[in-house]
Amino acid sequence: MAVKIIRCPSCGEEIEITDLYEGVEIQCSLCNSVMVYQEGKLLLLDTNEEFDLDELESVEEEEEFEDYDEFEEEEDYYYDEEY
Repeated sequence: MAVKIIRCPSCGEEIEITDLYEGVEIQCSLCNSVMVYQEGKLLLLDTNEEFDLDELESVEEEEEFEDYDEFEEEEDYYYDEEY
């Protein structure tokens, strides 16, 4: 089962779609907007706007971590004995 994550066109909340078939209703858990999947697009029922899934797809940025050798920074503490 493929999982697709989109952003709600009304509020931007991430919505996880597990089943995508003609006529399925998708509701945002944050703003309660309802979308219907039809003819390869999502129809937002509040405004009757149509959106391509590609437009709404949430691109999760993978955090790139470069392999850094752990370096120990020499910490020089300079304390003034006079407080």
